[in-house]
Amino acid sequence: METMDQSKVIVRSLRWDNIYLKAGLEGNTQGVEFAIADKKSRRIFPVDYYDPETGELTFNITNTGGAKMLSNGVWYLKSRVDGGEWSPVPISVDVGYCLKDMDKVYRYAGTCYACVFTFVPVMEQDGLIFEMTFTYMVRNDDVRRRKFRVEAPRFGKRFVKKLIYFLEGIINIIYQIASHVTPKNGTRVLLMSESRCPINGNLKALDDRIRARGLDRKRLKMSYWFVKTLEDDSNLKILWVWLRLAFITARQDFIFVDDYSTFFNNVKLNPRTTLVQVWHAGVGFKAVGYARFGKKGTPNPWRCCYRQIDYAIVGGEFLRDVYAEVFGIDRGKCLPYGLMRLDNYLDAKKVAVFRRDFYDANPDWQGRRIILFAPTFRGPSQRTAYYPYEVLDWDRIYDFCGDEYLFVIKQHPFILNPVEIDPKYSGRIIDFSGYPDINELFYVTDILITDYSSNIYEFSLHHKPMLFFAFDKEEYELMRGLHRTLDRHAPGKVCRTTSELLEAIRTGDFETERLDRFVRENFDNTDGLASDKVIDNIILNQK
Repeated sequence: METMDQSKVIVRSLRWDNIYLKAGLEGNTQGVEFAIADKKSRRIFPVDYYDPETGELTFNITNTGGAKMLSNGVWYLKSRVDGGEWSPVPISVDVGYCLKDMDKVYRYAGTCYACVFTFVPVMEQDGLIFEMTFTYMVRNDDVRRRKFRVEAPRFGKRFVKKLIYFLEGIINIIYQIASHVTPKNGTRVLLMSESRCPINGNLKALDDRIRARGLDRKRLKMSYWFVKTLEDDSNLKILWVWLRLAFITARQDFIFVDDYSTFFNNVKLNPRTTLVQVWHAGVGFKAVGYARFGKKGTPNPWRCCYRQIDYAIVGGEFLRDVYAEVFGIDRGKCLPYGLMRLDNYLDAKKVAVFRRDFYDANPDWQGRRIILFAPTFRGPSQRTAYYPYEVLDWDRIYDFCGDEYLFVIKQHPFILNPVEIDPKYSGRIIDFSGYPDINELFYVTDILITDYSSNIYEFSLHHKPMLFFAFDKEEYELMRGLHRTLDRHAPGKVCRTTSELLEAIRTGDFETERLDRFVRENFDNTDGLASDKVIDNIILNQK
């Protein structure tokens, strides 16, 4: 029977949770520091998060501190007490046996590159420990050849790829020159997006508040850049856009973005410029950023715009860990100020004015209950986004609506092709995807049907019923990846078919107790001052 000295800590379990390596510990952890370190403890990466309830230590392999990926080498889980020497943490025999199943491969850039982790048990003087070897690998289809470009196998495409790399380098040089000859005085602010146009959401809320306080006239020089670069399939056009953007960003003291911005993949920001991510969404279920590391469409672990983020504005304390994972940055950079676009979102006068104007513009909708169908997209990227509307039973939906309901469709903005609705369904099934702000539509929505989208975040504040149409639940979870599962965390009933959706509406079976729990967990900061906090603590409070 295995025994242990209770004064020491031992690893009793080891597992992966996407990008997190979790070690279950047993023993007295009081006053003990933990780190991932090399053999001679010359490179030390502290492991800060220990959950005393589960007894698990958590290490993010995409962020070893300072938004840095773990580097090549052999690594050990080590500990020390009271600032003493670092030494490997012993593992149980059971953990030693399971190491053969711990090897992990994270692919990215298609299948051109991979980050590979391998584990082996090692017997040392103090007992059984484990080694973790991390290796950055490049695909090589010809074993006789070594370092060569793998993104483009044919000569023509390889030439274009090298040309693009060269031009990106030129753009970076132009940025660096323009940036270093432009004085930074804390007054220039750029609001930008490469995926949303015109300005909306958190960026618009920030801009409105800056103007309401008169800062655009007294102190700040505002600039704006809203071009849907990610929709353009011509690399040369994108490079031309980026050339202009290089001069604009080079002049800024503060840059606020609301989504993934490929421009910052290729340009190293001046350290005197502050980059702030005000993510366009609240929190949903689908994994984004480094939360889907190793899956198709994953960000590059080293060369990614997220790595340059100075601050990320998140909805509350509960979401700091979520977005630290998403962006691959330190938790301390995720500021729980609340979402700026929610500052006056539920203002009664604002809601009443919108409802009046909305029904004046759509008088036929008056008196009918609105079911808003707003799922997220399918497909690996913005350029290939789609939704398989054939999974819906249109005849049954039309018959169910009758004179009481309207079934209103709001597509994800990434989907460019309009919904094909048979004219025979007109009057009851309506494509309203052209309306720019889904959050405003929530003022007149009675029931929301969605799936993995973050639109649940704002809608939950209305305390209206939600249903989740997850016809492809297992496939989506496997291919896309989720932060949290629908079955456990969805703030409403989860349905697999059109029949289940309509039956839930007919009987009022929305499982609203799940909604109450979701609101309690996610809205610990709704004081309506998010925009002022961003302005006062980031823009006006710089050294």
